[in-house]
Amino acid sequence: MKVTNHRLTTNHVSEKIKHETTKNKGGRMNPQFIIIHFTAGSSATSSINWFKNPNARASAHIVIARDGTITQLVDFNQKAWHAGQSQWANFRGFNDFSIGIELDNPGRLHKVGNRYLSWFKQEYPIENVVEARHKHESTPSFWYEYTQEQIEACFELCQTLTKKYNIQIVLGHDDIAPYRKDDPGPLFPMESFKAKLFGRTGDSIDTYTVNTDKVNVRKGPGTSFESYGTLSKGSKVEFVKSQNEWFLVSLLENKFKDQDVTSGWIHSRLLQK
Repeated sequence: MKVTNHRLTTNHVSEKIKHETTKNKGGRMNPQFIIIHFTAGSSATSSINWFKNPNARASAHIVIARDGTITQLVDFNQKAWHAGQSQWANFRGFNDFSIGIELDNPGRLHKVGNRYLSWFKQEYPIENVVEARHKHESTPSFWYEYTQEQIEACFELCQTLTKKYNIQIVLGHDDIAPYRKDDPGPLFPMESFKAKLFGRTGDSIDTYTVNTDKVNVRKGPGTSFESYGTLSKGSKVEFVKSQNEWFLVSLLENKFKDQDVTSGWIHSRLLQK
């Protein structure tokens, strides 16, 4: 699998790659991120057709079917309309600098009696349904599994893209629009996927710098939580996990001499990677 003139190509029969066209796209861009989504649709074909529909006002660079077939709709150096209003750390408007990958999956399911239904009322077999808690939620929901073929195709694609465009960060739609979106959801193995993709060991940590002065380190993910104290501009912290737009971070040194504080919550817009 390789990229030629910003289009995915292959010389291997086993790699299933197709190309479609859509008018739902913007101007030129230089990709810096990869964003993973699920389609929340009934099939890869229906999602591709929707992305080709001018009325949709939406698109993605790639759709990956459940058998691993990859369909490209937008060149990788053009903007696709996959992210909408989006923000992560000090980045905003991810359509302008990210590649969007959509995996065919209905997303969150609803249990009605003994049946598991999508938002569009299609029933899914119980053997592929998993009850799991989304990282931004406190209670579990039902989700439909991804296939091994999808995960493998997505991984190989991301390997190709990160090498071609020197991309260092892969995020979920639920990372950049946590109040609006829940994809790719808890069944996409994001942490192990990224660790394998970038060759990071389990203890590798992302470091951030405070980008303004007097930033509160709070006891919880929100302004309603009490502050331990403030950090000055340039202070370095290590990422632990995210909840909505807040990061739980480890302090690289104890800035609060009267308290034994090793971690706290900071809003992501106040941090720079």
